[in-house]
Amino acid sequence: MTPIIAGRFEQEAEADRAAEALRQQGFSAEDVTVFYLNPPGQHATFPVGGDRDKSHGATHAHSGALKGAAIGGVVGLGVGVAATPLVGPAAAVAGAGAGAYVGSLAGALNDKGERDSAAKEQGEPPPETPADGVPMERSAGFIVAARAPEYARRVVAANVLESMGAKDVERADGTWRMGKWVDFDPLQSPKLVDPPASGRGAAQR
Repeated sequence: MTPIIAGRFEQEAEADRAAEALRQQGFSAEDVTVFYLNPPGQHATFPVGGDRDKSHGATHAHSGALKGAAIGGVVGLGVGVAATPLVGPAAAVAGAGAGAYVGSLAGALNDKGERDSAAKEQGEPPPETPADGVPMERSAGFIVAARAPEYARRVVAANVLESMGAKDVERADGTWRMGKWVDFDPLQSPKLVDPPASGRGAAQR
C-alpha cells in the first residue's frame, strides 16, 4: 500500500491548479492524479445502481412489518366479521387484507422509531450516523491525489492542497499504479488531516 494525500475541490479549474502546484513542488506527473467524484448515491457500486445493497434503516423493518401485518390482520378481520351482516362475507376478507397492509406499514415505521429512541436514551448516535462522527458519504467534487511515500512529501502535499483551497484534505493508503489511485473507494469515509506547517502534524504516518 502507498501513502496518499488527497484533497477535494468543487471546480475542475481549481483542481488543475492544485495539481500544477504539486508538480511545481517536485511531484512528478506519475505522482499526481485528478479525477471526478460523483455525488453520494451515484457511484454505481451495484449492478442495479446506487452505492449500497440495502438501506441502513431497512435492516430491521421487515420484522416490524410482519408484526404489524399480523396485528392489523386480526383487527381488520374483526371489523370485517362485525360488518358481515350488513355487507356480506366479503367484508371479512377485505377487512383482514386492509388491516394487514396498514399494520405492516405502521409496524415498519414504529420499529425504526423504537430503535432510534433506544439509541438516543443510551447516548448512542442513530443507526445512520457513524459512531466516530465522520460523515459516511463523501461530497462530490474533483479529487487531487498525490503519491507521497516519504513523510516530508506528505507534509508538502497536505500544505499545498490546503493552500490551494481544498475543501477536505485526507491521508490514505492505497494502490497506486501508472499514475492513478486505482483502488479509491468512494464509500470509504475520508481520514481528514489538519495540514501541518512543519515536520510535526497529523499527516505524519
